[in-house]
Order: sequence, then C-alpha cells, then structure tokens
Amino acid sequence: MSAPVRTLVRGLIESHRVMMFSKSTCPFCLLAKDTLREAGVKDFNVLEIELRPDAPDIQKVLYNMTGASTVPSVFIDQKHIGGGSDIHSKYESGELVKLLREKGLINGETMS
Repeated sequence: MSAPVRTLVRGLIESHRVMMFSKSTCPFCLLAKDTLREAGVKDFNVLEIELRPDAPDIQKVLYNMTGASTVPSVFIDQKHIGGGSDIHSKYESGELVKLLREKGLINGETMS
C-alpha cells in the first residue's frame, strides 16, 4: 500500500467530523448511512471506494488502522466507531445518539 493512499485516508478522517468509507451498493453501508441520518446527523462525508482504482489499497489502510477489512468504516472525530451493524446497534442502545450529542453533532431534541 502506498504512502499517498495512507495520506488520503488519514486526511479524510482528520478533515471530516463524521467520515465513512463505503461501497454504494453494500447493504451494511446503506444501513450505516440510514442510521446516521435517523440519528440526526445532517452532515457526514462518504467516500464510495469502489469508484476508485485504489480501493483495495484503501481497504488495506483501513484494516491496518481498525482491524476490520470490510466497509463501511465509520469515524467520528477521528475515532473509529465501527461498521454498519456496530452503528445500528449503538443507535438502538442509545449510545450513538449520546455520543453525537456530546460531540455537538446533533441537537438535544433528536429522539433515539
């Protein structure tokens, strides 16, 4: 894996409060996007990696960072919080909404 890909991935994570690495037709990626929207996140950045020739390298970088080799891979304020099932479980338990409120990413009126 190349240094430019590592720089790209780290740069995206550092530049966006909520960053998701995704594949546009992946059902778990769609679940994560829907869950973030349901939780009240209006602004999150998504990189659809299958549209890029360096997609395998991006997945390798993410694996080295997170230990997960699949997408989606969601970061909030540079912290990896998981994939589609993780995000959905955290939403159902109220943990995701609590985290988003603490970070100021959603207002206090959003229902969990």
